[in-house]
Amino acid sequence: MIPKRVKQFYINVTDVMSKEDYNYVEHVLNNNELQLFIKLSKSEQKHSVRIAKEIEFIIDNGLTDNQEIIKNKDILIKTGLLHDIGKIKKRINVIDKSIIVILNKLTKGKLKKVEKSKKVQCYYNHSEYSHEILKKIVSNKLLLDIVKNHHNNSDNEIIKFFKAIDDEN
Repeated sequence: MIPKRVKQFYINVTDVMSKEDYNYVEHVLNNNELQLFIKLSKSEQKHSVRIAKEIEFIIDNGLTDNQEIIKNKDILIKTGLLHDIGKIKKRINVIDKSIIVILNKLTKGKLKKVEKSKKVQCYYNHSEYSHEILKKIVSNKLLLDIVKNHHNNSDNEIIKFFKAIDDEN
């Protein structure tokens, strides 16, 4: 767990959005979605682009034979870009996120109960926040279900696929 978190920290600090990344996002998202995406921190934007591009790579290169995943490629790519949009509710930078992860480990999960910290609540509830924000502008049920459940264990193969990619990035 620690080496994975160190790798994630390093990537979040060093990996930056490029002009190519912004062009990619503009190609996938409509104007309303794009306006939300731009409100994310740069590290969250880049994280979301990495998710979307990895989904695209896996499907385009035949690394999955799941027909539901293949059929829903465009929705999955868009979901990759929008899944953490709830983090616009309270900006959490890379250092904040690292501190929250460390404190959660030290408190054995009790940190989640700290209701006075908007950053802690946003970190743990961003999936629900994302769902609430997006359901006002997105009508696709699959996208909304993935967004709401992307940190939950699920029997749904599409959510499992998405969660695995998100967890690695």
